[in-house]
Amino acid sequence: MPKRRVSTGRSRSQTLSGDEGDRDLKPSQSSDDHNNEAFAAVAAEFKATWEKKLKRRDDKIVQAAEKELHLALQDKETEIANIINDIETLHQDFLEQYAILEDKKRKITAAIAEAQEELIPLAVRHHQAIISLGHQVENGQLEGMALIKDACQSTRDIAQELDTLRFDS
Repeated sequence: MPKRRVSTGRSRSQTLSGDEGDRDLKPSQSSDDHNNEAFAAVAAEFKATWEKKLKRRDDKIVQAAEKELHLALQDKETEIANIINDIETLHQDFLEQYAILEDKKRKITAAIAEAQEELIPLAVRHHQAIISLGHQVENGQLEGMALIKDACQSTRDIAQELDTLRFDS
């Protein structure tokens, strides 16, 4: 396929003056320079368009990443909020159960204190009864020992009397 020439926008019938006329005198150099300039302009325009396209693509990628990150952050914030609510619910349940147990503990402690109040006089009476019984036992022992002493004494007296009687006869 033959190469196509890029038109410069001037018709061949236009007359050139000055430096432009010199270009027409050297058609191959003028045409090459003109082609190079046109190619450079097209390349610069293509580069600018390509850079804009890359920038737009990068901007779209960044926007998509930001959107995805924002959604992920929102999901995590929601998840954290749910976890915090669960923790607060558990804490509230704990506090309620703790209060119930503390109430039960206070009731038991109060019942123990009441029982102690009732038991203290009973214990005092029981202790006094034991002391009194101990005194009675001690007195009984003393009486018994006195009786034994008297019995022993009377046995000695009888034995002495028998001894005296035996020797007298």
